[in-house]
Amino acid sequence: MPSIMAELSGLAYRENIMLRRRVTLTLFFLYAVSVITITIFPIRVRPAAYWAGEPWWTMLHWLPGDVDGPSFVLNVIMFIPLGILLPLLRPTLDPVRRLAGHAAAASLSIELTQFVLGMTLGSRRTVDINDLIANTAGALVGLLILRLALPSRVHRATSIAGRPPA
Repeated sequence: MPSIMAELSGLAYRENIMLRRRVTLTLFFLYAVSVITITIFPIRVRPAAYWAGEPWWTMLHWLPGDVDGPSFVLNVIMFIPLGILLPLLRPTLDPVRRLAGHAAAASLSIELTQFVLGMTLGSRRTVDINDLIANTAGALVGLLILRLALPSRVHRATSIAGRPPA
């Protein structure tokens, strides 16, 4: 009888983990769609004549520090959920450097998409190094919030992923 109870308890635990994982994956998917919607859309197709006389490099902002304050803060806020959700879904991304690398890669892909759309369709959203910095910082703030909420690395790894970190 105790082994049946233990088996049922283990089954309930696994089902609970799977439910939490599905909810977290759904939140991550909704978050990703929201970020894409905010950063890429609307795509305004413009004829080449619209930008005549304005060189393509005017859409690139390479110098860090030359930033609009509210825009920087909003970019930080936008990536906080990434810093919370990624380590929960993939415990190997719990270290600061790994998360920072993935956040920078996600931000860079947004900036490159904006650049390609600007060059091909004339959308002309600015490509800004400060966005990359702010987005990466936002993910790290999210990781800090997660670590304050769940201090134990093992607990963070097993709460959603269901397995201890490697």
